[in-house]
Amino acid sequence: MAEGSPRRRRRKGQPGWKGWRADFRAALSRLFRRSSTNHKRFVFAVLAVGVALRILRMNEAVTYDEALTYVHYAGRSFGFLFSDYLFTSNQILYSALARLSTLILGVHAWSLRLPALVAGILVMPMCYAFARSVFNRHIAVILLCLVAVSGPLVEYSAVARGYSLVWLFTISALLAARHFVRSENVISLILMAAFTALGMWATPDMIYPAVMVYTWALFMLVANYQSTIRRRMVKLVGSAVLACGLVFLFYAPVVVVHSLDQLLHHPSVQEHTWTTFVNTQQDRAFDLWAYFTGTASTLLAFAGVIGVIYAAYISLKYRLLLFALVVGTVPIVLIQHVVDPPAVWTFSLLVFHLGSAIGLFYLLKVVRDKLLPTFTKAQRTLVAGAFVVLLFGWLGIRGEGDTVERFPEAKLAAAWFATNTSPGDRVCVQLPWDAPVAFYLDCEQKGTDLLRSPITPDRRLYVVVAPGHGQTPAGVLLDNELRQADLPPLKLLREWERVELFSTP
Repeated sequence: MAEGSPRRRRRKGQPGWKGWRADFRAALSRLFRRSSTNHKRFVFAVLAVGVALRILRMNEAVTYDEALTYVHYAGRSFGFLFSDYLFTSNQILYSALARLSTLILGVHAWSLRLPALVAGILVMPMCYAFARSVFNRHIAVILLCLVAVSGPLVEYSAVARGYSLVWLFTISALLAARHFVRSENVISLILMAAFTALGMWATPDMIYPAVMVYTWALFMLVANYQSTIRRRMVKLVGSAVLACGLVFLFYAPVVVVHSLDQLLHHPSVQEHTWTTFVNTQQDRAFDLWAYFTGTASTLLAFAGVIGVIYAAYISLKYRLLLFALVVGTVPIVLIQHVVDPPAVWTFSLLVFHLGSAIGLFYLLKVVRDKLLPTFTKAQRTLVAGAFVVLLFGWLGIRGEGDTVERFPEAKLAAAWFATNTSPGDRVCVQLPWDAPVAFYLDCEQKGTDLLRSPITPDRRLYVVVAPGHGQTPAGVLLDNELRQADLPPLKLLREWERVELFSTP
């Protein structure tokens, strides 16, 4: 049944922290009390599948951005990583969490990615809680199934970047916004501000979901209240101002070291013009579509689009959320004159998957009404959820593979250096292999002294060359401020799939 006209809140909860805790305990009680044993078992089974899919990808070879995150930030002091913004790859909150993880657990690919994994796992039950609080438990479990096996969400839950933190803070802020709309509790507004600010600290790309969350809260207030709308909107604006203040506080060390201009207009970021935007936005949008549908067939992708459209038609709450997504992203894209890379937009999958879950739930209701009158809600939910997990999970495993370049040969080279080099030897390597090799040298507890040792006649010089990236021994040496003519002749020592290793006698 389509949602009816807006309903006013019938009872006013207790204000402040006491009321928030009471509402939280009541929500948990309803969550467990109103769920059957089979429903709980299915939810935990889906969570287990989602966790397993993410853990299976934890030991894959690092990407360049991951290695750079460790070499330049997570492998250095907290004071440095909180204040340095020489590279935009410093997603500060993630770098800090990754440093903490590698300090405690040692330097490994999996420990560098552990914060992303934890956030990616927590997103699953949080999505379930949000869908259940706004809609019902049946839509919530279908959404959980979609999020658990979604290819992009699985991939970036096992990549050492801050995007999974953005998802977690986005869904947390949506839950806080939902509670504020229902209760007008100021604590929820403070939590909204804190979650959005923390997401911005993880990566400035949080600006898109942050605007979406506040816009959705505004729409929900307008749709549900009349006499108290002005008071509630003033509080919502206050929360947004608090969020801006927290963001400034988090980035204050960067502003002190580099100035506000470098933070807002980083020198490494290419200036985008309106002409360039008009000529490239279609290709960027197609890249985004190709990435989102890369682990599913085109037919299923279009079925998901139809589900989103139908959900927007039948559900006011979802329609407002979808409209908030558009309002929160399109103006920023136009102002920046650029469509960001697909990884930035992975947060939108939480909204699209919710629409697909709503559409699938009501589609099965039509099947019940027309064909199978004994097909209960619980049965429909289990069938739909199992279908989603099996089909999309299988397609995800058999998908098109990584969308980012990985450097497994860097791990092989670092392992060889750890065994076959002596103190004082020097290794020369060029972008984009420099950061991956340095990271894996630290994994081997060899340190990066090999990359910085002075050249001496009694020590060997090794040159890592990647012909696929257009590299030559002379070019790699020149990049390291050395001339091949000043050195003894180099000989080919080892070969891996994409890398060759040369050395002096």
